[in-house]
Amino acid sequence: MPSVRDILVRQNAYQDSLLYTFESHLREIVMRAQGRTMAILQQRLKITDGVIDSTPGNLMQLRAANKIFLAELEEAGYSRLVEAFVGEFRGSLQFLDETVAFLGDQVDQKWRVEFTARDRNLLAGMQGNTVWAIEETMQAVSGAAITRGLFGVAGLRFSSLVDLLSEKLETSIARARTIADTSMSTFYRTAAARAFQAIEADLPEQELKYRYSGPVDKLERPFCRHLTDVDKGYTREAIDKMSNGQLPNVWLTGGGWNCRHQWILDTRDLETSPSTAQSPALAMPQR
Repeated sequence: MPSVRDILVRQNAYQDSLLYTFESHLREIVMRAQGRTMAILQQRLKITDGVIDSTPGNLMQLRAANKIFLAELEEAGYSRLVEAFVGEFRGSLQFLDETVAFLGDQVDQKWRVEFTARDRNLLAGMQGNTVWAIEETMQAVSGAAITRGLFGVAGLRFSSLVDLLSEKLETSIARARTIADTSMSTFYRTAAARAFQAIEADLPEQELKYRYSGPVDKLERPFCRHLTDVDKGYTREAIDKMSNGQLPNVWLTGGGWNCRHQWILDTRDLETSPSTAQSPALAMPQR
């Protein structure tokens, strides 16, 4: 049976593959929409010697530019891409099944995960939130670029507007990737938290602790490096008091944006427990 470390390595590889595909397709879609938007604006704007004329009509066209871009983004397949990517989140749950089975094997228990309808609705809600967050990011960034263009329309070269939008959209792609990466990890931690709640209910007399596990490399933040270096078990109460300095709820957000670490049940204190016995499937508790 693979170790937790092996499982986490494969889980991260799975996530990296999805993110790479998502980002690559997103860049293609954004560039296509940007090109179409600039072509439409070039036809509609009055431009003299490459400079956008400062006229009421041009101002109206620029105010509509973000709507044009978002429509072209949709036409290029943006929403379909985001929804397809988020739909793959559930593929990571195979690694949770393996992790729970491995942990159970360490203490002579047969643990397996079974999600309730409420759990499935919770996870679906998180997927929906991710779709919303990624789409909002693109709208906000493109809108900010157009707004800057509006304030500088007097004497603004059309090529400068193109460059401004290109710069902002490149930023939006990076932000969308960060949201995608963080949301996928948080989705997995939420599912794992439900599984660990069931284990806690299965071992009511045990004080369960959790280890911080995941990649140990140069990308680790000081918060994560400290926890992986110490490699000790923490109670939920202790974890809930921690702060990563970026996002709330360390139990679900780990070290913050783009963090790949996971809280894993620490079986080191349970391995010699005389109370361990064979367990049925773990149905997630209703809350």
